[in-house]
Amino acid sequence: MTNETTTRKKANSVFFAAVMVISMAAVGFAAAPAAAANTGTVGGDANFTNGGSYYAGQEIGLAIPNSTTSPTADQFEIRTYDSADNNIGTVADGFVLDDDRNATIDTSDLDGDYVVVNANNRNEVILFNNSDGVATGVTTNSNDYDTGSFQVSPQSLTMNFEDDSTGNDGSAATTTLEVDSNRPQWDLIVSSSGLDQDELNNIFDDAYTTNTSDGDLEDEELLLEDVTDGDVDTNFTDIDTGEYEFTFEVADTDAEDTASINVTDTGDGEVNIEEGSLTQQQGDIVEFTVVSDGAADEGTVVIGDEEDFGYQANVSITDFGDDDEITLAFNTYTAGLGIDETVSVVDTDDEDDAIEFSASADEETIDGILASGDYDISSASFATGNDDQDAADTLSSSDDVATMFLEEPTTEGVQVWTASNDNADEVTSADEDEQISTLSSAIENDLITQSEAVAYDDVSIHQISASGLEGALEAASSGATVGTTTLGAADNPADQLEFLATTNVSNTLNGDTAVEIRVEETRSSAGPNQDLRVLNLSKTSNFDVVVDEENDEYYLIFDTADAGFDNGDVADDEDVSFDVEFTVQDQRLLNPEDDVEQDEFEDSYTTVSTPFSINERTASFDQDPYNVSNAAGQTVTGSTNAAPGTEFSVRARSDTGTQPSFVKTQDEVTVAADGTWSAEFDFSDTTVDNEYTVSIQQLGLSETEEVDGTVVEEVQSPATFTVSELNPQDVTATVGDALTITATVENTGEQEATQTVEFRVGGDAVASQDVTLAGGNSTTVEFADVPTDSLSAGEYEHGVFTDDDSQTATLTLEAADGSDGSDGSDGSDGSDGSDGSDGSDGSDGSDGSDGSDGSDGSDGSDGQTDDGTPGFGALVALVALIAAALLATRRND
Repeated sequence: MTNETTTRKKANSVFFAAVMVISMAAVGFAAAPAAAANTGTVGGDANFTNGGSYYAGQEIGLAIPNSTTSPTADQFEIRTYDSADNNIGTVADGFVLDDDRNATIDTSDLDGDYVVVNANNRNEVILFNNSDGVATGVTTNSNDYDTGSFQVSPQSLTMNFEDDSTGNDGSAATTTLEVDSNRPQWDLIVSSSGLDQDELNNIFDDAYTTNTSDGDLEDEELLLEDVTDGDVDTNFTDIDTGEYEFTFEVADTDAEDTASINVTDTGDGEVNIEEGSLTQQQGDIVEFTVVSDGAADEGTVVIGDEEDFGYQANVSITDFGDDDEITLAFNTYTAGLGIDETVSVVDTDDEDDAIEFSASADEETIDGILASGDYDISSASFATGNDDQDAADTLSSSDDVATMFLEEPTTEGVQVWTASNDNADEVTSADEDEQISTLSSAIENDLITQSEAVAYDDVSIHQISASGLEGALEAASSGATVGTTTLGAADNPADQLEFLATTNVSNTLNGDTAVEIRVEETRSSAGPNQDLRVLNLSKTSNFDVVVDEENDEYYLIFDTADAGFDNGDVADDEDVSFDVEFTVQDQRLLNPEDDVEQDEFEDSYTTVSTPFSINERTASFDQDPYNVSNAAGQTVTGSTNAAPGTEFSVRARSDTGTQPSFVKTQDEVTVAADGTWSAEFDFSDTTVDNEYTVSIQQLGLSETEEVDGTVVEEVQSPATFTVSELNPQDVTATVGDALTITATVENTGEQEATQTVEFRVGGDAVASQDVTLAGGNSTTVEFADVPTDSLSAGEYEHGVFTDDDSQTATLTLEAADGSDGSDGSDGSDGSDGSDGSDGSDGSDGSDGSDGSDGSDGSDGSDGQTDDGTPGFGALVALVALIAAALLATRRND
């Protein structure tokens, strides 16, 4: 507190003391004047009472008559007091009585428990009347010291403006002052440089009873009376712009605090749209945020413009809430249908957000869905109560304009995922706005994995990727009427999707439902002449849908053991294959031409599909038999088709006759992302040669899976077949060539095993052989004369593969030389013709074939024609004549 304030308090104390002296004398006490002056508040802000509690800074008036102490004392001390052991401590302050034996205690420097003692006899504790601050006597008995004590505590005070800044006009000029103290009620002096008393009064008058006439106030100070904890409204209307720091001082204690706020020029205010452009697909919901800037506390939003776009919806915003903004949702599926829910307020933490929208009064009716293209969304602060005029003014003189781009919807695909019941429950039981993040996290951590084959009793998740459905799903919860159809009142996405899949919403051409979700058994799975099993959503229990609005994904989730099928349910010991199809057939979404016929309209349905199967749940061990040694940390491993995250038990039970018998169970075995599992046991209390059976428990198998085992001194590592020394590696050959490939296969484990070793080209096995190897042994495998006739020219990965390892390289196949070879054949045909002309012996004819070697060097053989083409034709003829002459000569010889 400032020195001026402290001085003012001291002056008040003297003033009040004088008043009380006069008032007490008027009562007519017969005692000495000093005693008469001490009935009531003698001086300061409060009466002194033994056992009383005061706030640091308060001034306490008291009186000590001359008969109180013996002999009479004028000087007194205020000493600390420990009530736990009735101990009087050090001096905290002291005072001397005035001529009327009055005094005032200034508590500014006090904090704790205290007593007033005779300075000349410190064992004398002064006792006071508990109502008027007049001393009644003394005590020297330590057991009575507590009756003369009093307590002083600091008053806490925290003052904050809720907002860093405020406007100076209209609703924008109000903000909240947050007040907190440990005192129930007090008076407060407030001041701020640059503000006079009248301006201060205007700011705080709505919150408190204010006092501007107290003679002790400065010209730029205001007294706030009866202040208590809590939030109060302050009003900065017409206050000049600038940064203001307010000082708050409790009138009768040392407590004080400051709070700052920046006052800005509000002006007339505007209503703006936070997003400049918005892109969405036809049928989906467009969300956008409208912000009140400055003094505007109401406004108008116009979606479209009848004159420019053929559609218009007018929205009156009646309350922007505490945060001066509101988020609107515009349903492009129901736009123009006359449904009030076409424009709604998105749920936020601010419950004060409010709009007025009546489809019949504020929206243009259109035929068909809102066309693709771009639309204006205009906003302004007009709010006269005349909606048509406000909309017209907003279009002609808007504060802001955003652009909404509507694209045609798409249906892109369907995928299948699998999850354990526990992991699926984590997703479906999460809050609706946290379900997608929970699902994504589970996928990232391999707790939900993509798989078209789902084990029986696991959860199947069908991910449908399609845009344009959001508005239809939302409409399914409105209860409104579209044509002759009353929409549902579904309150969750699963019920909404079921409604669209079972109800004809807008189809007048053929009466089909809006969408179709068909999970139908394949003919090859059912067998000839058997009814196909078909998933019926209305019969499926625990059916959930999780919606990813941002990415237009819809996750249909159901337990395969609870799935309801028409024509018979799936049993736990069979494998059943299905085709999953999702079809959009809603007439409003597909938006056919006016003159389209029924069969043409059905051709426009959009369908996506994927295979899906529910399989018997299986599990296996990696070894059979499965031996362990008599030690701790023995691991049993295996694999299963159950979903990752599934938990089950593995049990090892001693065989009959084993003494002592044992049962060992691992209850928390979990399926890993790749389908493997591992269970660890302590066999240190068993004996070598003990025999046992290891079994899988609580996994929901149709038949118990188990293997035998024996306790051994040392467990041999399982067989592992590695591949090396592939020969040849990168190789080039001609289509039709036969290949011979070799490689070394080694069993790096300790147990003997047999595996099928394959030679693969392009991922396909083209040759194989069974190889048996003892632990540590190796062999060379050869794949001889492997044909390539069935392959096309190109590059392939080729290599040798075992169950555990592989080595690969690149095989390049070139096309056979058909074109050049054919030319060469033509040339030899020509030479045969020359031999035929003489009918000479074959040996001489072979001499002629030497000439064909020359023809291989060029395409000149193409000139060998029967018409005696110039050039090479004449040469061939000449050679033929010479050969004939020589032959004739030999014959003559």
